Order: sequence, then C-alpha cells, then structure tokens
Amino acid sequence: MKYKNKGSSNWSKLQNRIARLHEKITNTRRDWHFKVAHQLCDLADNIFVEDINFKSWSKGIVRKQSLDSGIGQFINEILPYVCWKRGKYYAKVDKNYTSQECPLCGHIQKKKLSDREHNCSNCGYQLNRDVAAAPTPIPSREGSKRGG
Repeated sequence: MKYKNKGSSNWSKLQNRIARLHEKITNTRRDWHFKVAHQLCDLADNIFVEDINFKSWSKGIVRKQSLDSGIGQFINEILPYVCWKRGKYYAKVDKNYTSQECPLCGHIQKKKLSDREHNCSNCGYQLNRDVAAAPTPIPSREGSKRGG
C-alpha cells in the first residue's frame, strides 16, 4: 500500500483486494454466528443473555478480541433474529446483582468476585455461585425483549 501512488490504477486494484478480503472475513464470522445461534436454539426454548454495554467493553483490556469476534452483533442482532425465526423466547437480563441474589428467597447478599460459593445468610441455601445465578433472572429480572 505504501509503495502505490494514491489514486493510481494499481492502488485501486489493491484497495479492491483488501476490501474483498475483509468482506470474506465478515461473511465467515457471520456464518459462524448463525450456526452458533441455531445450536443454542436447538438446546433451549428460552435464551437469556446479559444486557452488556459493549461500548465500555471496547475500551477495556479485551478490546481487540471483543471487537474482532463481533460478539455485539451476535447478541444484539443475530441471536434475537434466529430465536424469533424459530419461535424461541429471547430476553436480555439486567447484569446487576444476578450472582448476588438468592434464587430461593430473593435476598441480595454482596459477594467478592473470589467467592465462588453462594451461601445465603437469610435462608441458608448453599450452591455454586454460577449455578445459583442462572435461575434468578427468569421470574424477577427480565428485560423482556422478544427476539426479532
């Protein structure tokens, strides 16, 4: 690119080659996203995802990886569309306090990220933190967006 004269015929040809390469990468990623979305719809009738602020992600430590993977397009466009097309339920869930709320009694108990067990001080319920957070969004925290 730097050895080509801007606006020349060879510069235009190189621009077109680069554009075709980027288009191929985009189409490959989009195809993979659709395949993953269909696999998720095969596994579940209800799909809940965190309502993540991808603009703040793009400024963080994983900015290059998150932008290259196209995760925002997958969660905001492709997954809702596939869920709508296949008649599956899709909803975004508020990301705040989901791993701190007890799935049995609803008591919110602050935890550090290093605490991997959920031990409710209110009702005594004990479970892995990630497993305990999974059923919490369904009845209470639904952002309730139907896919499509």
